[in-house]
Amino acid sequence: MIKQIFTILGLFIVSNLYGQHFGGHGYLNPDSLESVTVTGTAIIDENSVHPIYYLDVDGDTNADYHLSFGPFWYTPDSSNATRPLNGDQITITGGLHADGGMNESTIVVYEINGEFWRDPYYAEWNNMGRHSHNMGNHHDGGQGYGFGWDHDTLKTTELSGTVIIDTTFYFGHYYLDIDADNLPDYFLNFGPYWYEPESGATRPSSGESITIIGGLLENDEATPMLIVYEINGLEWRDSSTLGSHFGGGWMHNTNDTISFHSPFDNMDRLTFHSGWKNGGMHGHGGGSLPDSLFCQFFEVYPNNIPNLDNHKVLAGYEVNMYFPNGSNGMWDNGRMGNHMSLGSNVDFMLHYTDIQLEFSGVDENNIAVKYWDNQGENWVEIQNATINTESNTISFSNEEVSSYIILFDNQSVTSITDQQQIIPDNFALNQNYPNPFNPSTNIEFSIKTQGNYSVKVFNIIGQEVATLTNRVYAPGNYKVNWDAGKLTSGIYIYQLSGNNVLLSRKMILVK
Repeated sequence: MIKQIFTILGLFIVSNLYGQHFGGHGYLNPDSLESVTVTGTAIIDENSVHPIYYLDVDGDTNADYHLSFGPFWYTPDSSNATRPLNGDQITITGGLHADGGMNESTIVVYEINGEFWRDPYYAEWNNMGRHSHNMGNHHDGGQGYGFGWDHDTLKTTELSGTVIIDTTFYFGHYYLDIDADNLPDYFLNFGPYWYEPESGATRPSSGESITIIGGLLENDEATPMLIVYEINGLEWRDSSTLGSHFGGGWMHNTNDTISFHSPFDNMDRLTFHSGWKNGGMHGHGGGSLPDSLFCQFFEVYPNNIPNLDNHKVLAGYEVNMYFPNGSNGMWDNGRMGNHMSLGSNVDFMLHYTDIQLEFSGVDENNIAVKYWDNQGENWVEIQNATINTESNTISFSNEEVSSYIILFDNQSVTSITDQQQIIPDNFALNQNYPNPFNPSTNIEFSIKTQGNYSVKVFNIIGQEVATLTNRVYAPGNYKVNWDAGKLTSGIYIYQLSGNNVLLSRKMILVK
């Protein structure tokens, strides 16, 4: 009974701590979780309202890990996996989260006995086709989010009910319960986490009663989706910007100029020009292009993009090019990764938000763009890209259309790195990355004039917990790494101070 109380209390504290600061977002950033695979015996505590799952890995009949399968009502939409029975021998792959408020560390379950359970990086806002999510990108599925022209028609619908939020991961998934049975009846698609409407409308809180007007997509394989147009009478998004094919459309005439934008941001745009057909395929024998192509363009989590290596990514994009027979020309051996060479340049305009800048820790002045070259198996930087920091866009033209494109910080820095050849115009203290983090994070700062400067860390009540550096610095850009392995989870303040400067920012340690 004591273990049960501590388990529930630990989950409640962590969930509420991060829910408070991220407006209904979940509390477990997958970047902060250590991927593990463990085998053992399932132990189920059925003394609470809903079963609590544990795993005994050493055969002593005592729990070694708490297993988080998500909300009690969750079932995977692309496998037949089920929760285990008491005493079952199981193998779990998941994200390990060491929680100081519980007796056992928690494993957020990704797979059970080799079957998909859930994807920690799931760009759920793009899942609008007739297929169900097939585990996509994070766990080497690599099949992308494209679904071509095969989707149901949106039906404008008004619904009222109570909000349910799945907060297993960092960004919550929103649902609507319309019959008061505490089970989700509709998935609420508010778009990507960085989207904010101009009306001032905000995402709801768990348990809140709301009225939604939106576009209904019904799928026999999954919870019906409602793409949100209005919430409680406030506009969330203009329904006309979604387009008839959700980020895509046909190119039938090689002489036409035609544009496509991602479904949730019409400033993410591809424009094809006359002569596009006079190109060829890579990875498909170099054959010529067909007379018609269906293009579909998505913005995804940066973590949905494979082969990122050490890139510090601001935004990620996926391009799908379908042949009339329905096959995806961007697939290479059953996975996304191919690219096309077209007969004329394609104009790209990619849009990012201030929220994305804040979360990624990318310096706007260092943004660059790359596309994935599957033949060279490397990222190729676009040299003619133009950044407009007023409109938060980056534009370029290229004959190559790749399945994956990233915006990233092209300034490479390691440990405490001195880059004195770049003289900053002002002092700066950048957002740490990753954030939240466990156990270490990077802090970048800029020094305008020579002098003695320090970077210190304080807890939420103002007590100093670490001095990361305290010395004389010449003008330049620097980075320091902080290992907080001996501290507890929580919010911390880091501060740059010295000659005529005092700058502070918040960061979150999740253990």
